[in-house]
Amino acid sequence: MIKIENIVKSYRIGGEKLTVLKSVSLSIKEGSYISLRGPSGSGKSTLLNVIGGLEPIDSGGIWIEDQPVHSLKDHQLAKLRLKKIGYVFQQFQLLSTATALENVMMPLLSFFSSKMVKENAIEALKRVGLEHRMYHLPSRLSGGEQQRVAIARALVTKPRIILADEPTGNLDSETGHNIISLLEEIHQNDGVTIMMITHDNEIAERAIVQVQILDGKIQEYFTSSVLE
Repeated sequence: MIKIENIVKSYRIGGEKLTVLKSVSLSIKEGSYISLRGPSGSGKSTLLNVIGGLEPIDSGGIWIEDQPVHSLKDHQLAKLRLKKIGYVFQQFQLLSTATALENVMMPLLSFFSSKMVKENAIEALKRVGLEHRMYHLPSRLSGGEQQRVAIARALVTKPRIILADEPTGNLDSETGHNIISLLEEIHQNDGVTIMMITHDNEIAERAIVQVQILDGKIQEYFTSSVLE
């Protein structure tokens, strides 16, 4: 489903070139559940960003269901993300002046009627157990509830892939494990491919495929035979 072949990604910082991803290759089957581990600055978040087409790569190739992400135009990338990719971030990234329902509706508002969008958003909030909080602003929600809204926003487009960057990073241990259980339920019930960054070894080891990144290179690639 996702094929990553010899990708290189660098940034210009203060006139100097910093290479963050160094000839990374990875093959991800449809319906996989992958954890990404590695120290800060190892390239984990950059890898998620380039897979989702949020950042260009220097060289190499990325394919999602045979679509060449690395060579798509901006409008083609927007269409790909709308149809196939949902994002969950550590910082939630909710609009503070919008209700939970409005935040979930946002990815669809430019493409569909407001009635259809609202119905889909309510259904997504029901999936994460927050239909009773849909008219609350983020400031009136707990951290765990805000992350559930973020997950509902990712689900509203009915994606085939969810890219999650430290989804439990700003949550206490119990709430974080509840969020992971929710993502695992979505993976099992919907067959969604989940690729998740985490610093929590216990959470990482619950994934079927575990990838370790160090200094921009994949150091380990482990598939759990217990969970397959």
